[in-house]
Amino acid sequence: MKVLVVEDDLVLQMAVKKVFDEMGFETILCSDGETAFKIITTEKIRLAIIDWILPGIDGLTLCRKMRKLRLSRYVYMIILTSMSSKENLVEALDAGADDFIAKPFDENELAARARVGMRIIQLENKLVNSQKKLIKLAKEDPLTGIMNRRSLFDEILKELNRASREKSSVATVLVDADNFKAINDTYGHLVGDMVLVQLAESLKDCCREYDKLGRYGGEEFLLLLPQTDREGAIHVAERMRRHINNNPINCGDKSISLTVSIGVSTISFGAEHEKYKINEQMMDDLIKKTDYALYVAKKEGKNRVAVYGSV
Repeated sequence: MKVLVVEDDLVLQMAVKKVFDEMGFETILCSDGETAFKIITTEKIRLAIIDWILPGIDGLTLCRKMRKLRLSRYVYMIILTSMSSKENLVEALDAGADDFIAKPFDENELAARARVGMRIIQLENKLVNSQKKLIKLAKEDPLTGIMNRRSLFDEILKELNRASREKSSVATVLVDADNFKAINDTYGHLVGDMVLVQLAESLKDCCREYDKLGRYGGEEFLLLLPQTDREGAIHVAERMRRHINNNPINCGDKSISLTVSIGVSTISFGAEHEKYKINEQMMDDLIKKTDYALYVAKKEGKNRVAVYGSV
């Protein structure tokens, strides 16, 4: 962990450094508030020991500036000063400092207060990690790890708005595993889940970097193709169909042949769309058309691509 020591008295600076070196910190030193502010915003500083009286920006001003920043991490700040009245303590805490140590300081006390700061930082890290996990769970399909239905719908709405502004095209592709019930009935649901996981990976391999893939439900997968017209969407869909058809899925000692049926629908924005507001109804209409194209692909014999408007 990195600690910043902001102290213009070189003797005190080295005394503080000694404490943190012995605790195993990576210690960074500076002598003024301006330099300290730049270091905190560019380095991954988590703990700062700041003298109140500094050249240029003083310690309390530095604390106030730091609290106005929107850093992705919390910086625990301890004010070090010879001003030790209760009024000074209150002023320092109101400025954004987390703790306050009077000069001359005791090394053991400084180390103990730093450990308090470390515990708070560790707690914050746990909360941030928990929040990231919750966000991930809210956006991902728990089986395949790709986007879930709701998060993909959010992406489709964003892309429709962008395409409307730029007068470009958007395509959606709905992929359904053929005869998937027979796989579950023959091999069991555990193998069926493994097939879905590997099918998702195969579809991802066929996607372009900017495409969005999500699990629509059951054995259906929905793909968003930004800036893609009808011909481009057919090309992507056919590439997926051929790839799945030509590459059996390996589940342990089992090699399972799989085909997919695919429905495709596109929308191209032009001047005539300026009067329409992009909303969930427009997205629903696009997906319904894609679903109907998938229905036709199934009806016509499976293992094929059908395009809405050509069916």
